[in-house]
Amino acid sequence: APINPELEAFTMKSNERFYRDFDFSIPVVVNRCFDDSYIGLGVVRSLGSLGVPVYAVVPDRKSPCAFSRHCKSICVPGICENTTDDEILGYLTQIGRDLKRRSVLISTIDSMAKFCSKHFSDLEKYFLFPKCDSLLVDHLCDKHEMHKLAVRNDVPVPRTLLGSTELTVDQCLETIGLPAIVKSVDWVDVTHRPTTKTVIVRSPDELVSELGKNNNLCFSNVLVQEYIDVPGNEDWMFNGYFDDQCNCLISFTGRKIRQAPVYTGFSTLGECASNRTLRELSIKFLQQIGYKGIVDIDYTYDPRDGRYKILDVNPRVGASFRIFVGYHGIDVVRAMYLDITGQTVPDDIQVDGRKWIIEDADLRSTYQYFRKGEITIGNYLKSLRGVKEGAWFALDDPVPSFMRVISHINSKILRRSGD
Repeated sequence: APINPELEAFTMKSNERFYRDFDFSIPVVVNRCFDDSYIGLGVVRSLGSLGVPVYAVVPDRKSPCAFSRHCKSICVPGICENTTDDEILGYLTQIGRDLKRRSVLISTIDSMAKFCSKHFSDLEKYFLFPKCDSLLVDHLCDKHEMHKLAVRNDVPVPRTLLGSTELTVDQCLETIGLPAIVKSVDWVDVTHRPTTKTVIVRSPDELVSELGKNNNLCFSNVLVQEYIDVPGNEDWMFNGYFDDQCNCLISFTGRKIRQAPVYTGFSTLGECASNRTLRELSIKFLQQIGYKGIVDIDYTYDPRDGRYKILDVNPRVGASFRIFVGYHGIDVVRAMYLDITGQTVPDDIQVDGRKWIIEDADLRSTYQYFRKGEITIGNYLKSLRGVKEGAWFALDDPVPSFMRVISHINSKILRRSGD
């Protein structure tokens, strides 16, 4: 059912009693919160508001996340995507020692999810987090391997070709057709990362140009996939948490209303919406492959055969996980925290109609949709009804949003001075 204001008000008053018997004393370490890490900020707020001691690993004391009233930041200067495994293991080990008790470890990016699964035996001395097979996590981060996993488990997928030196434009046109998407197989692989993450091509010339950007067709880290051009909001999401027995303890489904980049990117405005078919498909797939932990999956609906087709699987906290919050405030992060600390995860019901927005990114996205003639000012204002939470701004925790604005201004000044 859609949001019921009376029920929502009643639930907010009862949540204090709802959480009274839980233990929130075990600390949490949120690994890698950069200046644009609204995912990390969402985790900090979700758990910190319950009284959980939350430590966010930031590269700079000026990172917006570090200014949350719920955050106890840990500054590790120099961390970036090129940081070596030994360096990451070193700073995590030191953090674990300093906290003097096993803490819950939460990853917000693919590279950290892969790292933690790979180094589970070293990290489990200091941290609590789901033990998921390292090879499985690698395959889910790799879009081509994920595609093969889905096919083997009878999950619908768009037509896809993996890039290689032998692949030609003619083969793409014959097998995939147009429009098509050219995108990175594994964005974590910095050494073989393509020039762009995801691009829609609608003509042979555009396909030739896009593939040509990637080392004269030697695009081993790029795949070409059919683009299912569906009018309306038919890009869907699944969020869930699976325990160490692969049981799904909580799950949510929802739609992307706007995206960045438009049509192909992350959700800048999303809505919680029940979809039983999608939920059953996702749970069955993840249990078949033996997945454990938090997961975020993107789908698109294909009206030609009436099936939901899987696009991406993120074996970690999803970028828009705060769309999915139950009437009692349970989300996938809270579910994981309770389960991994040996507590019972209570039942909760998703709030259909609840919306979440990335304030700055959605404005830019709306401008692109407006230029394409796909949205009016009236439709934009109407779409904001039901927004319950922003990625950056919160009335009870406003400083991170102000720091985000300052960070934007500083970056623009630096770019101009560099030019």
